[in-house]
This record gives sequence, C-alpha cells and structure tokens, in this order.
Amino acid sequence: MSQCPHCGRTLPRPDDRFCPYCGAAVAGDPGAPGPNPSGTTPWERRSQIGLVPALVETTTSVLFSPTRFFREMPVTGGIGAPLGYGVLLGYIGLVVQAIYQAVFRLAIGSALPRFGGRGELERILPWLEGGLGLVFQIVLGPVLVVVGLFVGAGVYHLMLLLLGGARRDFEATFRVAAYGHAISVLVLLPFCGGLVAFVWWVAVGTVGLSEVHGIGRGKALAAILLPVLVVCCCCAGAIALVVGGAASLAGLAR
Repeated sequence: MSQCPHCGRTLPRPDDRFCPYCGAAVAGDPGAPGPNPSGTTPWERRSQIGLVPALVETTTSVLFSPTRFFREMPVTGGIGAPLGYGVLLGYIGLVVQAIYQAVFRLAIGSALPRFGGRGELERILPWLEGGLGLVFQIVLGPVLVVVGLFVGAGVYHLMLLLLGGARRDFEATFRVAAYGHAISVLVLLPFCGGLVAFVWWVAVGTVGLSEVHGIGRGKALAAILLPVLVVCCCCAGAIALVVGGAASLAGLAR
C-alpha cells in the first residue's frame, strides 16, 4: 500500500493519481499533473488580478488549453467560486439565446402576412411570445443555470460511478461542469452557436473529467455522451408512441 507524500494517509488504490483525502497529485506518477504555482485558477484569483482579466484568462484557458487548465485546477477548495463563474457565463449564454429566439419569433411574425397569415392575433402572438420568453429567461436565468449546473454535474458523476471512473468526489466533477460553462460564449455565434457550443463542451468536458479523475479519455467521453444517448432514446420512444397512437386513432376513425 502506498502513502500520500503530502498528508501521509494510505491511498485506497496504488494507481491513484490524486490523494482522495488532501487532493494533491501523487508524487512519482508520470501522468500526474504538476502543482499549480498559484494554487488556484485565474478566476479564483480575481481579487488579485481583477474581475475582467480573471474572466477572460479563465475562459480562454478552458476553451483553448483545457488539458493544462484542468490538470492544474485544484479539485478541492469549495464550489463557491466555480459556481459563480458557471452562473455568470451560463447566464450570458442563456440571455443571448433568449434574444436570438425573440428576434427569430419577431421575424417570423412580421413574415406571416406575406404568407397568408390572417388576423391581428397571428401578427401579435410572436411578439408576445418573444417578449415574454425573453423576460422570463432574464428574470429566472440565474436560477435555471444553478439548477442546470447541479443536475448536470450530478448526472456526469453518476455516469462516472457506473463506469468505475469516479476517483474523486462530486466537487471535482462539479468544478469541471462549472468551468466548462466557458463554452457559453460560443452561443454568440448566430445560427450555429448552440451546436458549436455543444461539440466544444463534449471536447472540454471529456478532457476535464479525464484529468481531474485520472481516467482515460474514452471513459470520460462515455460519461459525457451516455446521458445524451439516453435522452435521444427517450425522445425517439415518445415520438414513436405518439405516431403509433395517431395511426391507431386514424385507423379507428375509418
């Protein structure tokens, strides 16, 4: 049995890259990340370097140097700072998406008369839907992002547990999910921003989970994509039930 050179406690697994008690990288592991000179992320040093520089540096590091960022990111220290970053970036992305959706509804509404739309209600409804949806998401956006963060991190950690890849506790997974919200800036891209952000998150999340839990990229990727696969299967099943029910009703009506 090997011991952690930092806290002296016995490691439960000889191949652990991180001590499950103090969070330090285990010396002698060639794949273990080197220590972070600052002991934290740029965002967690925002009081020293400034809010905007910390935000920009953290976001660019996650997007373009995820391996280095997550390899040097502390996996302990509380979830307050990562939560704040995730909520800020997630809220920005949510508001941008809401604005794009509102503009799209307004554009569709203005085009209705040219395509045979009739009645004042048909002309006003898209304006009402767009405005109300935008207000709803702006007001409740932070709450939605917080709930989404905890649910998403919980699902990923559950997948890791099922796959035998959860070598760290929930906080490590939550930190990856929170800082992974750096991809929210990609929704600024019109039309394809959501798709680009999703693909980028798959890459960033895979690297992050792999680094903080000390597991292979394949297992980390599976933890990211399995929930998506389950949701797709559920949606396909629901659509099949609806189509089958509609076909049955149509047959009975004949």
